[in-house]
Amino acid sequence: MTIKVENFTLIPKDYKKKDPRTLLYLYPNSVNLVSYAKKMQQFSFYQSLEIAEDLAKRQGFILLPWECIHWQRAKAFGVDRKIKIGRKSFFLLKPQELTKNETIKLENYLAEIS
Repeated sequence: MTIKVENFTLIPKDYKKKDPRTLLYLYPNSVNLVSYAKKMQQFSFYQSLEIAEDLAKRQGFILLPWECIHWQRAKAFGVDRKIKIGRKSFFLLKPQELTKNETIKLENYLAEIS
């Protein structure tokens, strides 16, 4: 199976529905700061990932998570095609550059996050 650039996304569909930025305004005295910080961190991660994914798609690439690529192949790409968002790393690859195992791992990864 070949992965189409237009149909492929690493971002959950409903992440914008749970925008935590308004919580401090609506509940200034009762918001749990630790919980708020975690929600903000996750929200900003997905925002950054959305921008990176959009830029990658415009250039004809997909973002391949570190978990889906073999470490030796990742090392061969170096920093030229590596994007780091938060603590996670992604690699810019053309869909036809994916190996069979990377495609399988990517499909499993997408099934997990959906």
